[in-house]
Amino acid sequence: MKFSEINTNKNKLLLLGFLALLLLVLFVIYRLTLPEEKSVVQDINTVSGNVLSPDELRRIIPLKIDSIASLFAIRKEWVKDLLDNSSSEKQTKGKQDKTKKPPKLNINDVLWFSREITIPKDVSSSEFNLALKNSLYELDFDCIGTEDPRSRNLLINIYNKKDSSRKTIGNVNLVFSDNIKRESADICMIINKVEDNSIPDLEKLLALPDKFSVVLPDIVSRIDAQTVVLDSKRDYVIFADIGTEDDLLAEFKSEMTSKVWRSKVRSMCYEYDKAAAVILLNPKKINPYETDLLTEFARYNLKAYKDTILVKFNSEENSEKKIKAFFNDIVNRSQKGARSIVYLINFNNEDMQVFRNESFKLKRKGFSFFTLSEIMKRRQKQLDQEVKTEVTG
Repeated sequence: MKFSEINTNKNKLLLLGFLALLLLVLFVIYRLTLPEEKSVVQDINTVSGNVLSPDELRRIIPLKIDSIASLFAIRKEWVKDLLDNSSSEKQTKGKQDKTKKPPKLNINDVLWFSREITIPKDVSSSEFNLALKNSLYELDFDCIGTEDPRSRNLLINIYNKKDSSRKTIGNVNLVFSDNIKRESADICMIINKVEDNSIPDLEKLLALPDKFSVVLPDIVSRIDAQTVVLDSKRDYVIFADIGTEDDLLAEFKSEMTSKVWRSKVRSMCYEYDKAAAVILLNPKKINPYETDLLTEFARYNLKAYKDTILVKFNSEENSEKKIKAFFNDIVNRSQKGARSIVYLINFNNEDMQVFRNESFKLKRKGFSFFTLSEIMKRRQKQLDQEVKTEVTG
């Protein structure tokens, strides 16, 4: 064997030895750092899972329950804390002094908290239960509801998910009552100027499953948009202006002869027999003429109303701020006693998408949305009931 070959083999052995030593060192370093990494993960889990002590949870979970109740427009006076029994404790102490018997097991010794919430008939107990379940998730707690088949009252038991026995640490009893009502209202949205949308956007708007009505576009300027509305079968209304000879665009002018405007009313009723209503716009307050028109429309199947039934909502804000302002207006009017509101609004597709994403917040408070046809029928039914009550009462 030559000297060069011996030297080459020796170098290979040294290289292999060096690599083996390097691998050994890296393995030792890995093993030393592994417990440290595990401890860090364990510490993070410990911190995230045990941030709150039992005493803190006793305080926080009832606050979450009260917060959820407020989301459903449930008043504070409808919520009863069953463990707030200071008066009963005083009575128990008095009896103990006389009888000297040991106290019986109190509910306080078993439960952290217990709420009895009286709710109106239109509150969805299942939605309340779901909202509570979602709220408890971040605390690693859960709940299960048991419904009374007769009363529909729902008892919700709350437990720690880590407890395999699912021991109840608190409960919420939802009790239905006919004697309480929330400050909510029936809402109708009439979307104006839908012809400002492109035809594809208008088709998407009209195809939405939400309940609302639209103003029929003018047949002269936007026959294409009017055709799309009529073909959609969407609940629609017609605007008819009352004016004078100076108002070129007015459908009804005070100078018209009785024969002319009556013929015009008849033509509208036949041509738009599927319309929800005709709304008379009377900016100049030509009241005697307006009354005659309403009387004439009443002879046919097409309903006619004054424009005073409308609450006009206008906002130049972006979609999110616009919808928030719209919701605030609804809540404010309902708090002032309004129970049925017809809004005239200018909403595009983007506005409606935000509305759809956020409207559940109003619906769970008891607000309901209707088309103009539906809401006017509800108003008439309510009026008939009030008249009947006055007659028989």
